[in-house]
Amino acid sequence: MLTQKQLTTISVNAIAVKMLLTYPRVLILMCGNAAWINLLYCTALAVLLFGAIRLIYNTDRNIIDAAAEVGGTCLRVIVGVILFIVMSANVVSLIRVFPEIIKLVLLQNTPEEIIGVIFIAALILGAMCGIEAIGRVHEIFIPIAGIVFVIFLLLLIPKYNIELIFPIFGKGPFKLFIEGISGLSIFSDILLLNMLISHTKSIDNYKKTGTKSIIIGGLCAFCITAAYTLSYAYPASENFLVPVYQLERMIYLSNFFSRFEAVFQFIWTISILLYGSVYLAVLTEVWETSFKISSAKINIAAIAVILIGAAVFPRSLSVTTEWEMTITRWMYIPVFLLPLAVGLFHRIKKRNRNRK
Repeated sequence: MLTQKQLTTISVNAIAVKMLLTYPRVLILMCGNAAWINLLYCTALAVLLFGAIRLIYNTDRNIIDAAAEVGGTCLRVIVGVILFIVMSANVVSLIRVFPEIIKLVLLQNTPEEIIGVIFIAALILGAMCGIEAIGRVHEIFIPIAGIVFVIFLLLLIPKYNIELIFPIFGKGPFKLFIEGISGLSIFSDILLLNMLISHTKSIDNYKKTGTKSIIIGGLCAFCITAAYTLSYAYPASENFLVPVYQLERMIYLSNFFSRFEAVFQFIWTISILLYGSVYLAVLTEVWETSFKISSAKINIAAIAVILIGAAVFPRSLSVTTEWEMTITRWMYIPVFLLPLAVGLFHRIKKRNRNRK
């Protein structure tokens, strides 16, 4: 069974991984140099929304089993398919983007296909180890990654220029606070917790972990975005596909140890592998639970093939990025609405059954 600490490290890593790839650029394109304010705003909204979920979702069964108790097989399949689509959308862009970034920044002479095959093989191997084993690795690794992350931010302090955050509201209050609500999609990975309920000891672990993860993950995202906006002037900051990599390149320690980004890339590569392994394992469980398929290792490989097919469908990385921005605008709606709806109907069903 997963402990509360393991659940927290899994969900914090899931939120933070987005910020290590293309997501800061998505926020910059949407809000300009006020993206850091948007993150504070969306973090506060996410805490409130999850607070509502904590009050309503009051069963120790995962979201698919809870839906089955409410509406039987039909609702179980519907919720399972929605869950599978939403969670797949979270991880598909990673499968496409990660090999291309690794080729760009680390392995320029290695074919992208070989990097992709090794990456998928590592995800399958990790998923086969099981959720509990992945949770234990998270528990050990994420505190180390957190220390490196703090050192990374401290080393960037000489590069900061406070003038770069002006105008304070970026592209305007409407973009920041109305259209900027789509920034809630950074917390879309919190849906993982609704499937991991069955892997923990009590519903209290889920409730405490969710709020804690949103606050810590939102703080990490805020720090990365604030560091980026303080280091690169707008609109030049819109042009970099992987903002964190651009921040890494600014750090110079000495002639003896000039490339701090090598250490940081090692850390975020492991974070991404852990993230992908969790998603592959949970997506397999979603599929098996939705259609009552017996658990087997071959199911993990089958789900991996589905994800690869979806990842390579876009013609290029730029098309993948455009799709990601479109999905991001609406992702937060099913992420927060689905647990609220299932939790509410489950409470009504339970109350009616108790009356009878």
